[in-house]
Amino acid sequence: MVSKGDIKKRHDDLKQLLDHHNYLYHNNDNAEISDQEYDALFLELIQIEANNSFLNISDSPSARVGDKPLSELEEFLHNIPMLSLDNAFEDQDLFDFEKRCSSKILNKKIKYSCEPKIDGIAISLIYENGTLIKAGTRGDGISGEDVTHNAKTIRQIPLKLKRIKNLRHPNKIEIRGEIYANLKDFNLLNEEYAKSDLKVFANPRNFVAGSMRQLNPEIASSRPLKIQLHSVGYISENDFFKSHNHMLKVFSNWGLPINKEARLVNNLHEVIKYCEEITKKRHNLDYEIDGIVIKIDNSKNQQDLGFSSRSPKWAIAKKFKAEEGTTKIQSVSFQMGRTGALTPVANLKPVKIGGVTISNATLHNMDEVVRLDLRIGDTVNIKRAGDVIPKIISVDKSKRKKNSQIILAPTNCPSCGRETSFFEKLTPSLTSELLENDDKSCYGFDQFKETLKHFVSRKAMDIDGLGEKTLNLLVNKDLIVSITDIFNLSKKDFINLDGFAEKSINKLLESIETSKTVKLSNFIYSLGIKEIGIETSKNLSRTFKKIENLYSASLDDFLLIEDVGEVVSRNLLEFFGNHENVSLINRFIELGLNLVPDEAILKNGLLSEKIVVITGKLSNYSRDQLKNILENKGAKVQNSLSKKTNYLIVGEDAGSKLIKAKELNIEIINDNELNRFIE
Repeated sequence: MVSKGDIKKRHDDLKQLLDHHNYLYHNNDNAEISDQEYDALFLELIQIEANNSFLNISDSPSARVGDKPLSELEEFLHNIPMLSLDNAFEDQDLFDFEKRCSSKILNKKIKYSCEPKIDGIAISLIYENGTLIKAGTRGDGISGEDVTHNAKTIRQIPLKLKRIKNLRHPNKIEIRGEIYANLKDFNLLNEEYAKSDLKVFANPRNFVAGSMRQLNPEIASSRPLKIQLHSVGYISENDFFKSHNHMLKVFSNWGLPINKEARLVNNLHEVIKYCEEITKKRHNLDYEIDGIVIKIDNSKNQQDLGFSSRSPKWAIAKKFKAEEGTTKIQSVSFQMGRTGALTPVANLKPVKIGGVTISNATLHNMDEVVRLDLRIGDTVNIKRAGDVIPKIISVDKSKRKKNSQIILAPTNCPSCGRETSFFEKLTPSLTSELLENDDKSCYGFDQFKETLKHFVSRKAMDIDGLGEKTLNLLVNKDLIVSITDIFNLSKKDFINLDGFAEKSINKLLESIETSKTVKLSNFIYSLGIKEIGIETSKNLSRTFKKIENLYSASLDDFLLIEDVGEVVSRNLLEFFGNHENVSLINRFIELGLNLVPDEAILKNGLLSEKIVVITGKLSNYSRDQLKNILENKGAKVQNSLSKKTNYLIVGEDAGSKLIKAKELNIEIINDNELNRFIE
């Protein structure tokens, strides 16, 4: 009889052997055994695990096959915010960057670590004592989505880090990188989809994003996803890596894939030379990049420089210059937006610019059409502005044919067929009904759907569960005809709709009910008034205090508000002078909306003017839920600690903020004390 010890040893040997061959095949393109030999070893592993429940299979290659589908993606909290990078477009920007850095560090001979900036999806991998336990997307930098089930299916990601002699694994480390798809794999997959009459993907980045957000890990497992790791977020041990270059070498020895183009250089002139090399070979790479990342290599220098609110001060991204091409305008169509404006879009003869096929370009408005003197059939010069958005920059009139077709603004809305007033500044509609008024503005269904999307968004009413697909369904089924109908939805409205289980219905209705108590600023922002952002909405709330006070305000009253100019004042006057809009706002209040003035919250809240920072994973609240609760009690919730911070709320895996809070003598509120603290 085979002992448990013998079974465990064979299981460990198989795991190690399969991991070794998996690494050689997927990371080095250097297979030592045939696919049949690998499959035989894998089958033996599966059989051993099926017959011996005492074995640890958390780090087994069998975990890559994919577990059962999830019902929804969970929240993933970053212990340290996942920030963006500042951009450099010219060489002078790099010299300015070095000047800023060298003024704040002792070592003036700065070495840099450079590598291509992959255009993919940012990912965080959490390892505890060398074992992968969790993976999450970037999200808003504070919280993303837990995609562990999909990350485990990517063969390049080691479930257990290799051991290095004289260097143990950190107790906990968050390793960050980029998930992407090789262009060859992406194009082959798109060809297969096209042959099967399936929807093809617009670009590799969209393909990767869609793959990682799948609830069923078998879908991600079937797709050719790759990863490269480039940095660290949280790490339990201080000074673990001496430099960025040292970190990349350790990553490679751990079995983590890094960019083969990464290079350590001695000065800024070598950085510029490196950027020129990568720019030249950009289109020969088998993956898309949108720039070059440049980091000060020395870890001590990085610590001395620190971070701004949005980016590390020791790193910068050198972006590629916009690329240009020539093509023809085949036609012009018009799209309806939230504000009722019809935007002209040029439909182009497809042209490849910078490795991307361009088939349309926005013309912004009819003024742009007139300025460029565009005609159907014109030969035009196209630029990928910001390396993403295509823009027509000029017309080659020498190639214009006689009797070319002039582009005219439509007299009827392409959405509903109703007569339009194209050049007027239109007021957003809060109803899908076709309203009669003097300016003949179009209030079509496309505009109404865009208005709804804005109304329920996070910075507005923050109604979780009313995504674009659900809103479109409810509008198409006539369950939402006016925006106020959102607050009349009941369980019976969803019973006969596909894709709605009782749990999801209850969660949605609960979210709608919760949203009825809302800050006045959020409500003003939700109305979608042209040129009115969230900060202006806050200023309006603090000044007028009640929504009713806005109805009778004059142009001069609005002009007194901070950040409000004449154009914005006229937009406000037009909106709140519209009888239909005021009637609908009053209907909201009749339905139970409780509009809480921002100023009242700040002055009367239990935590009035207190500065609070949140860190770690909380057991009973999401980060956004707790932030809203604290702000409604007058607190100012910030991302970083300072001497002015009053409280640090600490959840699981709190990280370095807890240590810093103790050093600064900041009062610490533990997760189990949170409810009492709030109350």
